[in-house]
Amino acid sequence: MDNVRELIQFMQPNQRLDLKAVALTHVLSLTGSAEGKEAILSLDEMLMAIFGLTLDANATVAKDAVLSLINLSAEEEGAIKVYELAKQVQPTFAIVDLAVKQITDEQADLADAWSMVLSNLTRVESLVHAVLDSLEPTLSQLAKAFAQLDYNKKKCKLHYLAPIFCNLTQVPRGRELCCQPKYRLLEKLLPFASFEESVVRRGGTIGILKNICFDAVYHDVILNEQDDILVAILQPLCGPEEFSDEDNDKLPIELQYLPESKTRETDPDLRKMLLECLLQLCATRRCREVLRAKGVYEVLREYHKWEAKLGRDSDCVLACENVVDILIKKEEEIGLDNYKTVEVPADHAEKFVQEDADYVKSLLD
Repeated sequence: MDNVRELIQFMQPNQRLDLKAVALTHVLSLTGSAEGKEAILSLDEMLMAIFGLTLDANATVAKDAVLSLINLSAEEEGAIKVYELAKQVQPTFAIVDLAVKQITDEQADLADAWSMVLSNLTRVESLVHAVLDSLEPTLSQLAKAFAQLDYNKKKCKLHYLAPIFCNLTQVPRGRELCCQPKYRLLEKLLPFASFEESVVRRGGTIGILKNICFDAVYHDVILNEQDDILVAILQPLCGPEEFSDEDNDKLPIELQYLPESKTRETDPDLRKMLLECLLQLCATRRCREVLRAKGVYEVLREYHKWEAKLGRDSDCVLACENVVDILIKKEEEIGLDNYKTVEVPADHAEKFVQEDADYVKSLLD
């Protein structure tokens, strides 16, 4: 601990560049271990010194300071400590405002690094409301930076804006802001649910869809006449299979006659999240009828064959069967408008799930 504390004197803004650089290099290496992070996070003066060096005129020093913050905020305890201490030293170091300023600066070299810091902070649900207070005025600009792939002229990709938006939708206020027409966030984010170049960008976007689908308040927004959100959910689950004319006519126009080169989402966790979106949308009769009318069963029938044939993730197979089990039933069989209002004892639920899974599998096979 004393050795770590001794480094603080060399990490002051007016210190010689070579001493700052060497000391910070050592600190950055310490943040790579649990013990090192614990030592640094216990020293407020060390953290404040790191904060100060993120603004250093030397690009290497500034980069190492921000990278240190990424590592220090990677776990919940560290993220809370970084955020709370930064808040204490405002206005000289308002960490959320600084991150946003860097992310939205087209010429910022460290936009990606700062987006990772902000992603770590927003992952902590208890911090989201406070972070939103700072972010809300800049949401449109952040969405623009995310949607415009060449936004940053220093070749920063800004992929980590997707997890940031996803993290914000953990809470009702974040979901509300994401769905508000004035920000047009969903409209700008949706295309990236199938963005092949980055699993981080795809994953964050799909996470947004999942968080919104789990909130029944937005089911009517999701299943709108434009089909844009439903298409974003279904497209990664679609392959190149041909449908009959009758089945094809059910599908949203964007999903009809997909090319032979069409591939499905490669990450099983993301496929499962998409299937969980559909399951949540099966909650009410109106939504179930929309899903049936839009050819969701037909898409999942082919998806199940692909997943099972290749011996892929069993969790995805089960998640698919759970959705199909609901969609193949007539509403008279279901006998209720809203699944979310029904409480089933745990022992009965397990039995029903297994029986339904066996039945659905027999149909899909």
